[in-house]
Amino acid sequence: MTMNSLDNSFFTLGRYPVGDPSFSNIREKKNVYVDKTALIYRLAHDTSYYFLSRPRRFGKSLMLSTLKSYFEGDRKLFKGLAIDSLEKDWRQYPVINLSMGGKNFDSVEDLEKHLNNILKVNESELDLTKDGDVPDIRFFNLILNAHKKYGEKCVILIDEYDKPMLDTRHTDNNLHDRVRDMLRGFYGCIKESANHIRFVMITGVTKFSHVNIFSGLNNLRDISLSPEYNAICGITESEMPEYFEEDMKIFAEKNGLSISEVAKQFKIHYDGYRFAAEGENIYNPFSVINAFSAMRFGNYWFASGTSLYLVREMERSNYDFQSLENEIVSEDDLMGTRLTPDNIIALLYQAGYLTIKGYEQEGCLYKLGFPNKEVSSGFFNNLLSVTVGEVSTNRFSASKVYSAAINGQPEEMMKLFKYALSQYTYPQIDANSTEKHFNLLMYTISMAIGLNVRSEINTSRGRIDMTIETRRFIYIMEFKINSYPKRALAQINDMGYADKYIGDHRTIFKIGANFSKKTRNLTGWIIQ
Repeated sequence: MTMNSLDNSFFTLGRYPVGDPSFSNIREKKNVYVDKTALIYRLAHDTSYYFLSRPRRFGKSLMLSTLKSYFEGDRKLFKGLAIDSLEKDWRQYPVINLSMGGKNFDSVEDLEKHLNNILKVNESELDLTKDGDVPDIRFFNLILNAHKKYGEKCVILIDEYDKPMLDTRHTDNNLHDRVRDMLRGFYGCIKESANHIRFVMITGVTKFSHVNIFSGLNNLRDISLSPEYNAICGITESEMPEYFEEDMKIFAEKNGLSISEVAKQFKIHYDGYRFAAEGENIYNPFSVINAFSAMRFGNYWFASGTSLYLVREMERSNYDFQSLENEIVSEDDLMGTRLTPDNIIALLYQAGYLTIKGYEQEGCLYKLGFPNKEVSSGFFNNLLSVTVGEVSTNRFSASKVYSAAINGQPEEMMKLFKYALSQYTYPQIDANSTEKHFNLLMYTISMAIGLNVRSEINTSRGRIDMTIETRRFIYIMEFKINSYPKRALAQINDMGYADKYIGDHRTIFKIGANFSKKTRNLTGWIIQ
């Protein structure tokens, strides 16, 4: 179909399934659907019990909905998709669909009520009567009765299995333990009714509750790091032009950009995820769909809300967050199952804030980093609330700092940084604070603004405190505490920090700055 500026609305209107994880709705409305059904077919015929960890709003619910329609034998929904030519024996199984999302769990009673409600929905859909008052007994009987009635073993799909555990992570009165015990008994029905089950898929954000709750399911295959299922959720590099070529053209026209620039910006903002040592990079599907729907770039994934449990774990952790871009961990560390303040890296990876950037096969080590600009700037916005506390209602304009940096205005940029620091309480900065505390503060603010920042950069003669790089400018920054800016600038020159950028076409600014413990702010700077 050929389109021009007059009929773009016809192409975009209703095309994007924003907030709709229902496979049947998407197919019936002819919304855009990135075909994952070849992987669905492989799942169904590979083994029977699976576990998958993926970040929130990354397509887990849509994957489960696709599995539901497939196992219910609704072949018409799959017409034209890969599985239509792969599957030769379409059969209908009773599907039990359990989702722990959509509500907050503040008590054991809340959890019990929710379990009974979702069991009631499944009983109704399968045309079965209630059989039992306690959730685990009712679940067990539902599996047996569904198998008996339909003559086929059951398919069990569980979404956000860990939500009740994460909601009660930091509560008192042993609530977390009691919730865990209830879920262990409930999910334990899967093992007890194994002879009546055809297929199980369990998804969640983290693995931290995995061992405690599913310890009896020793046949549960974890595919979270499997290369063959790296792309089971999300949009791959090759799928972007395949499914969104026309969308890119319309986006470019509406925003006055070239198509190549649109593709570049989508990559910078939303690409960069990888869930295996090998495989294509993955775009965040939630952000991509929302960006095309609104026809503008935005931080959609972060705007949808950050989990409270993550902020609380960051508050408890003593981790140096400036090291995140250079973190190297083992597979055991990456997919750890114990949630402790010392295990913050595993939490950040499993929650989608870090992703795999490289793999050293000899030592089986993974190099981690932020997947894209949306995540890095959003993460450090959250870290600001942990690092500096409340922000004044007269908060500085981040866009002004960003503008000064990209336009080569170092004096204006430093004035704005000083003003920014005056707007924060940062209770952790006091008379005992070190230069590193202030460095972290500058780094966190810069990352939250969305600048391209690096800290503690090794050179042959020392370490640069921080650099900010833009398309036309490089800012080399050295910080001192209760000292003088000229000493900081002298260190940049004496150590030859600018030598690292010899041959770079960009203009270099050297900035020596001083912090005061008393005022908890910048007291001066020199620019060269």
